[in-house]
Amino acid sequence: MDCNKLVEDRTPELEMEFNSEEDAHKFYNNYAFKTDFNVCKDYLNKDKDGVTTSRRYSYCKEGVKRKYEGDVMPKRTRAPTKTGCGTKMVIVLLREIMKYRVHDLILEHNHELHIA
Repeated sequence: MDCNKLVEDRTPELEMEFNSEEDAHKFYNNYAFKTDFNVCKDYLNKDKDGVTTSRRYSYCKEGVKRKYEGDVMPKRTRAPTKTGCGTKMVIVLLREIMKYRVHDLILEHNHELHIA
């Protein structure tokens, strides 16, 4: 899929195909920008030749902050930045056609987005 030819309001869908990992990242990052959240490249799997076989893009506020377990409490605690939101897109390489396909997709957020 050529990112330059994508429809502006297109949302990610299961079974979508991309020519490269970079095309998938650009597309999901563009979608995230329009819906007001940030994307992080999460995990990556490669084969023995160094070709990316799968990649997960997730919301930067994914997960939850660990509780402090030390003897001394910190002097200053910061506001929580993690929301536990599970928004993600996982792509896998189809070796027969050498394209990446959206394998797993969660677009729902567990919190309110601040859209400008």
